[in-house]
Amino acid sequence: MNAKSDQTLSMSRQFARWAARLKFEDLPHDVVDKVKALMLHALTSAGLGVSDAGAREAVRIVKAEEGKPDGATIPGDGGKATRVGAAFANTEILHASGLVDSYRMRTHPGPVMIAVALANAELEQKNGKDIITALAAGYEFMCRLCHDHTLTTAARGFQPSSVYCTMGAAMITGKLLGLDEEGLMRTISLAANYASGVIETSWQGDRQAARSGVFAGLMARSGYLAAAEHSLDGNAGFYHAITGSNTGKLIYAFTGPLQIDPANITADLGTHYKLLAVMFRMYGVGAYNDPVIYLMREMRQQHKLHPDEVAQVAISLNLHETLYPSPAFPKHADWNRPRPGSTHYYAAHVLVNGDYPVIGGKTFGPTGRNLTEDRKVLDFMRDHVTLVQEQERAMFSPGIVVQMKNGATYSGEYPYTRLEWSFEQLATQLQDCVPGYASGKAGFDALVETLRGADRLASVDEIFQVS
Repeated sequence: MNAKSDQTLSMSRQFARWAARLKFEDLPHDVVDKVKALMLHALTSAGLGVSDAGAREAVRIVKAEEGKPDGATIPGDGGKATRVGAAFANTEILHASGLVDSYRMRTHPGPVMIAVALANAELEQKNGKDIITALAAGYEFMCRLCHDHTLTTAARGFQPSSVYCTMGAAMITGKLLGLDEEGLMRTISLAANYASGVIETSWQGDRQAARSGVFAGLMARSGYLAAAEHSLDGNAGFYHAITGSNTGKLIYAFTGPLQIDPANITADLGTHYKLLAVMFRMYGVGAYNDPVIYLMREMRQQHKLHPDEVAQVAISLNLHETLYPSPAFPKHADWNRPRPGSTHYYAAHVLVNGDYPVIGGKTFGPTGRNLTEDRKVLDFMRDHVTLVQEQERAMFSPGIVVQMKNGATYSGEYPYTRLEWSFEQLATQLQDCVPGYASGKAGFDALVETLRGADRLASVDEIFQVS
């Protein structure tokens, strides 16, 4: 199914048929490039987070409980574990640094998707093209399922990243296991049952998504479980359970109407790839703050702004970005009160200190990442920075207006398309993270070169050798 999906089929059937038939040769060049970039970002995160105490403890537990001499490799450690255990350990390592990708604000697929791909590709002896194809299928499946539904999912108390990454991880597993259309139908059915995670304990659900996704594929391969034809769009299926409606009714939307056509979820499947819009977080902050930092830095440099000469900074954001993680459950009721860790803080930090530190990079200002001790930043954000809510502003596309004490005004916009980096753009950006990379610049450069040629790799072993 490389042309438009047959809308007479169930949603699950459309996805399963497309993914089962998908070959590397079907993927557009920009999709291949994007998947390589996603791998580079995630594996750079592994190199930054491999020594994290929490990640090391997770690895220790996995090796003690699920160690398997002929199992899958745990990157950065070298130990081996069961397929499910290694996927879990991998995702802990990939999560640890906070350098994770983001789609539609509420999903962070890389630490789950790449972790699952590594474990399955190794045990199934797949090559680079196989890995790229499976990741393209899994990312696209996840992105399409959640595209219009992240806010509504969060409004019902579910953690979108946990829910939708389970689905994507299952698709990746099924594809690397070589499942046919019926096998992927079973995989989707099982994943729809396993997908969960609640906002109150959201950090845990992302990790479980890796285990659940792999297990769904393994159980589907056994063949003794029947697939539900309408596991996604049925009256008592995935969308009804997770979002409250299988007819496209939304509780919240970033922009536009609160009613979508469910047929759009699979429209142009195979010809238009939503995964191209996945963005790469660099700062370890709420992802909607990354473009604020970029824009504030550009405006500071372009107009030679000095904090002592600034009267007011107004930052316009999509309404729902100010009410993170969900308008139904905002983290702070007083969303426009400046505080350490707020959007006000990051803008003030850039104006006062010139920039904000990327993960693993150099610090800026006298206290670096300590959010409570840089008095100049705290005073500036309290007295000079305010947020403006805009219902119809595109997500991750902030606008900033700076009013100077001399009466001058400067304004800027940062459209989301500027965050859709290619492999080479990302590789350049990641150079700033090298100071914290476990094997230094030589190790990072080897990783870049390996993944630049990922489609030529004979096996995943070559990735483990440089990560």
